[in-house]
Amino acid sequence: MSGLKAEKRQSEELLFATGNPALDRDLQRRAKSGQLTRIAAGVYVEAGTDEEIAGRVQRNWQKLAAHAVPGGVVSHLSAFTRGITAANEVVISHPTRFNRRIRYRGLTFVLLKGPGRQPGDFPLGSFDLYWSSFERALLENLSRGSGSTRAPREEVEERLITCLNANKESGLNRIRDRARELSGPLAAEASFEVLNGIVGALLSTHSKGALKTKAGLAIARGAPIDANRISLFNSLATALRLAVLPDIAEIAAQGSSRINFAFFESYFSNYVEGTKFSVEEAEGIVLRNKIVQQRPKDSHDVLGVFDLANKTDTRAAVPPVGEDFVDVLQHRHLAMLGRRPEASPGQLKLETNYAGTTQFVQPSHVRGTLAEGSRLALTVPEGLARAVYYLFLIAEVHPFEDGNGRLSRLVMNAELSRVERCRVIIPTLFHPQFVDCLRVLTQGQQTEPLIKAISRMAVWCAQFDYSDLVKLIPLIKATNAFEESPAEFRLLNADGSRAT
Repeated sequence: MSGLKAEKRQSEELLFATGNPALDRDLQRRAKSGQLTRIAAGVYVEAGTDEEIAGRVQRNWQKLAAHAVPGGVVSHLSAFTRGITAANEVVISHPTRFNRRIRYRGLTFVLLKGPGRQPGDFPLGSFDLYWSSFERALLENLSRGSGSTRAPREEVEERLITCLNANKESGLNRIRDRARELSGPLAAEASFEVLNGIVGALLSTHSKGALKTKAGLAIARGAPIDANRISLFNSLATALRLAVLPDIAEIAAQGSSRINFAFFESYFSNYVEGTKFSVEEAEGIVLRNKIVQQRPKDSHDVLGVFDLANKTDTRAAVPPVGEDFVDVLQHRHLAMLGRRPEASPGQLKLETNYAGTTQFVQPSHVRGTLAEGSRLALTVPEGLARAVYYLFLIAEVHPFEDGNGRLSRLVMNAELSRVERCRVIIPTLFHPQFVDCLRVLTQGQQTEPLIKAISRMAVWCAQFDYSDLVKLIPLIKATNAFEESPAEFRLLNADGSRAT
């Protein structure tokens, strides 16, 4: 074995006997010397305390499962809990190996009888291990059996509610149709009848007694809303009706000015969300289509926001209020993050998301809350006031897994461009203060900080001539806009005075 291969092998946390006598003797020797710990026949991990070994086993559970139960399907409760359950178990279906438990330090594989990979099940990387499709997991969790391996009926219902809100009636019907096709191979006809009853109740085709959750009963009566959030949006709308705000005409509506403004809008909006390029790299991506080869997805994120900020059909087009508001947001999200499948582009979130201690709107309430919240926008004066409202509406609902901040700023600016007012950029240095303003509105219903913050940035953005990018970049750099530490720097105006 070469030194390089030996080093690579030794650096792995989980190691298996290979059948090669020399390599297997090496593993046994290292276990005897205390470098490795044998956790099962032919299975070793780096030595350590019991807690450390349990952690290594859990971190490498997919690799271990593929070795112990090749061809298995992660199923039932595990398919709903990202693998390891609260009891430190992984439920795996297998056609020939079942009704047993395989125990390791800190982890147990619970083997249940079930067919191997079915249409819709997807492979876990390069391992000989698969993950139940959503439809298969629904049927499995509605089957009879131990509560330790199956999710509660209410959780199944909640997930279907989330799907209904994310993908409307047609999406829920597609799930039901795929589940029907799987019910035969899974021998899950009884589970399908239960599932069919829940789906029918959610679609209001028959509802008596089928629904168990409050959210499900609310769905049957219509799209549920987050009443506390609607109250908060009303408070902001009231404050914005009374606010005296700057009214700044559009300064970059055409030609190179429009392109350069959209470039900076995209650059800063992505940078503050963690997609960090130098301004020179971003310029190459946006203006010369020079995709950074090592970071193609990040490059396309920058292009996605730029296109939405620059193209005529989206730049000044605010999503229509009401039910269609969500659909248009989904189309914009897809256009923005279409090259990033892990962000579920165009799909509403399926799990509640958080920022610090703030819990955003539950998935089941996203569609109704956005529809109702968007109607309130029409009670706010056009221009900057309504733009601030749209910004907070989307940021507070947080309807997607990723990209919510970028999308909220794009819709804010679409409202400004719609009425031919100057768009607003949140530069890197000001972003922490901007986030603080969002937080105090969410947690303390303090409307004034956010209104003042966006007003200041509107004035700040209007100071520059956007027609010449070569001259513009050093001017903006001189304001400290690209800096990240508010403790070390202050955002300056174009004339050198303090902006905040």
